[in-house]
Amino acid sequence: MSITAKRISRQVRYKLNDNDEVKYSGYDMLNAINESIRYLNQSYALSNSDFLEKIKEYRVDEMNKEVDEYNENKGADDPEKEHYDFEKTGAELPDDFILLVRVARAKDKYHLSPVTLEGELPFGTYRVFAGRIYARSDFDLLYRGKLNEIEDIETGAIDLPDIFFDCIVKIVAMILEQNPNNDVLMSEVNRLVSSIVPERRYSNVKIKMPFIC
Repeated sequence: MSITAKRISRQVRYKLNDNDEVKYSGYDMLNAINESIRYLNQSYALSNSDFLEKIKEYRVDEMNKEVDEYNENKGADDPEKEHYDFEKTGAELPDDFILLVRVARAKDKYHLSPVTLEGELPFGTYRVFAGRIYARSDFDLLYRGKLNEIEDIETGAIDLPDIFFDCIVKIVAMILEQNPNNDVLMSEVNRLVSSIVPERRYSNVKIKMPFIC
C-alpha cells in the first residue's frame, strides 16, 4: 500500500507540460512532494481516518535477541544496549507515533486499559510516559502515525493507498505552479482529502479490524 514518488513525479510533469524536465528540476520536484506530505500530515480529515493507522508488535524475547546481536557486533566505542523489561523500563514508542488508538495483550488480544503515572502497573493495564510505553506482558500497539518524507524520487514512496494518487498529484502541481499561500493550500488539501476519506469510511466493504480473531 504505497504510491511511488517516481510515478507522482511523472504524472505531475505530464500535467504541467514538463516531460523534458526543463521547468522543474529533480530537486524542485522532491521538495514539492515532501511539502505535499507535510500538508497531508496536517490534514484533519486524514488524521481522523484509519488510513494512517499502523500496528507495532512488542515481543520482549525478540527485541532482547536483537539487543544481544547488536552488543555482540558493536564497535569498541559504541555504547552497549540494555535488555528490555516492558514493566520496569518500558520500550520506545515508534518514531512516527502521533496518537495512540489501542493497546492489546499479545496472547489473547485483550484490550489493555491506561493508568496514571502513580503507583504500580496492575495486570491488564499499560502506561505511556516520556516517549515510552510500559506493560506487564507482550503487546500490540495500534497507533496513528505520520507519513514520512522521501529522500529520493527514484526509490521513495508515500504510504497511502492508490486512491490518493490524483489528490497528491494535484497538491504537488499546485505547489510547483501556483505556490499559493499556506492557508489556501491547506484548505484545498482538506477539501481533496475529505472527498476521499468518506469513500472508505462509508463504503459497503467490511474491513477486518485489528485485534479481532
